[in-house]
Amino acid sequence: MTPSPVPSRGNQDDHSAVPAEEQSTFRNPRTTAELAALDGDISLLAGGTDVLVQRRDGREFGTLVDLTGLSDAPPAVSHGEGVITLSALAPLTDISLGLGSALPGLRAAIECFASAQIRNRATLGGNLANASPAADSVPPLVAAGAVLTLRSGAGSRRVGVEEFLLGPGRTCLRRGEWIHTIDVPDEPGRQEGFRKIAGRRALAISVVSLAWAWTPTDSGLRDVRLAAGAVAPTVIRCPRTEAVLTGRLPTSELAITAAAVLREEISPIDDLRATADYRYAAIAGALVEALNGINGTAGFQIPEEI
Repeated sequence: MTPSPVPSRGNQDDHSAVPAEEQSTFRNPRTTAELAALDGDISLLAGGTDVLVQRRDGREFGTLVDLTGLSDAPPAVSHGEGVITLSALAPLTDISLGLGSALPGLRAAIECFASAQIRNRATLGGNLANASPAADSVPPLVAAGAVLTLRSGAGSRRVGVEEFLLGPGRTCLRRGEWIHTIDVPDEPGRQEGFRKIAGRRALAISVVSLAWAWTPTDSGLRDVRLAAGAVAPTVIRCPRTEAVLTGRLPTSELAITAAAVLREEISPIDDLRATADYRYAAIAGALVEALNGINGTAGFQIPEEI
């Protein structure tokens, strides 16, 4: 199966919106068992905010399989002990509403995702499967240590988000697999956030993005995880910067050091949206802002050297 969730076509029993010449390439499984039994050149449709555009532009997808009629799809959000399970098929709006006050980094990413209309259609699984290095929902999932459950007719397996992403438009999904759920750790005392820099507030692809998760203590930051978007072929962790921050209290001196290390960990390019130099500066500034906002207060003067 090609892991490219796309939109449903309204009423699941009414294919009138599908041209007659295309109806033979459209499937409507009612259960995951029916889905697992399908074979061949298959593209999965969930929200459709990427694939329909690509199809309009001439890309061929083979048989389109609408997932919105699955009767045994998991709920959008399930709150467990220390973990929150998200459905790959749920629209982003439903996930944001179901989270309540949990996972603030992911909620912030969803808030600035495209537009309200697109958030009502686009799914978390689709954003992951599309594997764009600028995907909004992916950095907070990486920073939080999320794990995907992938299913197929042969069973299921669990894969970390970092291992799932192989390159632009490439994932570790095998033939016949789909993303079923996303498990995200929900740890007390942990602070999470997300910063997106783009050309405008809505309907804009990230120029850079940064997600963070850490636990502030009196002796410094613990369990630091950073994830950067649109600065490498995939969303990436920044382990060297994490090591610099771990065990230290946020100060302007630490911000300068951490920002310099972060610049060394990314590999941005020049493209239509921004230059590499701008991306270096923007993500360094995003990290300094995040450090300055720990515990909800401005803890130090932002240094001019950034």
